[in-house]
Amino acid sequence: MNTPHAWSSSISNKIFSLLNRKKVQQQEHADVCVIGSGAGGAVVAKVLAEAGLSVIILEAGENHDPTTFGSYEPEMLRRLFWDSGLRRTRDGAIVISQGRGVGGSTVHNLCYAVRPPQVLLDRWRVPDLSAHFERVEQTLGVTQIPETDVNRLNAVIRRGCEAMGWHGVVQRHNRGACPSCGAQCLFGCPASKSTQDGSTRTGKQSMAVTYIPLALAAGAKLFSNCTAEKIHVDRDRAAGVFAQLPSGNLYVQSKVVVLAAGAINSPQLWLKSRLPNTNRQVGTNLHLHPAVFVGGIFDEAIDGHIGIPQSFYIDEFLDMEKAPGSGYLLMPAFGSQMIVAASLPGFGENHHELMERYRHIAALLVLLHDNRTTGRVSVNYKGTPNIAYRLRRADKRILVEGAINAARLLFAAGATEILMPYTQHFPIKTETGLEIIRQRGIVPNDIMLASSHPQGTLRMGRNPVGSVVKLSGESRAVEGLFVADASLFPTSIGVPPTLTIAALAEHVANQIIESRFA
Repeated sequence: MNTPHAWSSSISNKIFSLLNRKKVQQQEHADVCVIGSGAGGAVVAKVLAEAGLSVIILEAGENHDPTTFGSYEPEMLRRLFWDSGLRRTRDGAIVISQGRGVGGSTVHNLCYAVRPPQVLLDRWRVPDLSAHFERVEQTLGVTQIPETDVNRLNAVIRRGCEAMGWHGVVQRHNRGACPSCGAQCLFGCPASKSTQDGSTRTGKQSMAVTYIPLALAAGAKLFSNCTAEKIHVDRDRAAGVFAQLPSGNLYVQSKVVVLAAGAINSPQLWLKSRLPNTNRQVGTNLHLHPAVFVGGIFDEAIDGHIGIPQSFYIDEFLDMEKAPGSGYLLMPAFGSQMIVAASLPGFGENHHELMERYRHIAALLVLLHDNRTTGRVSVNYKGTPNIAYRLRRADKRILVEGAINAARLLFAAGATEILMPYTQHFPIKTETGLEIIRQRGIVPNDIMLASSHPQGTLRMGRNPVGSVVKLSGESRAVEGLFVADASLFPTSIGVPPTLTIAALAEHVANQIIESRFA
């Protein structure tokens, strides 16, 4: 048996050999290397750094100065999103929005701060996360959205919800004093700012202005524009990460590696690194929360592009206790002229006429709790992600039902015509006309679908047959490799996932301290 000193020397010799082969220009050492700086990675980095561990964060995207965020949409899509916002499933049917940059998707998301139902967490069999949720909410400055911040769009949606007798609520969010940038919120918040003690907050409280600055203040080191290329494993134990900087190659030697690159990029890097996949679960069990846009044209001006985009939230059709495997949320939706134009049906003059009604459109997203449907992330010959996902028939029926109910709500709120994102424009001006939605159904590439919540591809669990990592977040196959992002989710979560990712990340960070550095 090797002595600890001999083992350490052996590791050092192997790393030296690898560095020479890969022509590494820069080498760093840390207790922990965190890959990704979004809702999971930022939390892990802050907790571990404040515990006195040396932490290095690798982020593939930019370290943005919020004051540079502008209104030119093509530029902001390039800066803030993977694949300039055009990442898609393999068949092109679903557009997947994923943040790329320090703070990840928390920079562009719309700040719903929702805890999942406890019945779901009980089903996942995770430890009690109550204290983690409370600390995360305090750090992010989560508060109730005041009535004065419910804009015209959300007020009209609430009017329709009340007319239908359905349950809805004004939600909580993680914003400070908000200048109401409106549709601009989708492209980052120019006013985003937070002091380290949280006493002065303005705009969106993303991880980029909350957890990341706290992690850096505690001694963590951040490399942005730094793409992790391979997780280095020695004797079934995580030993470091090879990465690419604009200036050349970087190697981070660490005792622990935390994979927090998101539910698409995390399994991609796992597979690209050729890490063990003995039970063939890596990259499987992908859930997307696919969403369909349903618009309504009103005689009155809605001006949905002004004010906080999402504040009201309809959960009438999501019941995790009675129907844990299905359901959907209805959420107000609107965007810039470019995004609305991409969502509207028709072409040419017909499309132009619809865009002339831009100020008079209100819309809902039908967000599917896709527990029945699962997809898969694999890697192609270039090492880039290949995302396979096709909705099962039962989930298609639920999405159709959701679209019809969204349209009924819009009619109840006063809409004179319903707009569906089909390739062709089919005017729907009465409730009887909604039958066309049922007849057309959900056909790939006939109707536009979008996703902002990929999850579940490295799922945690007690059973080693059906899970990739333990409930602690540690890999079953590689000692010292932990996962801390939405990849962990055992099932579709059904609700906006940011708080849950962050709370689980704090749990994982504590497990790292207890198991590796106590």
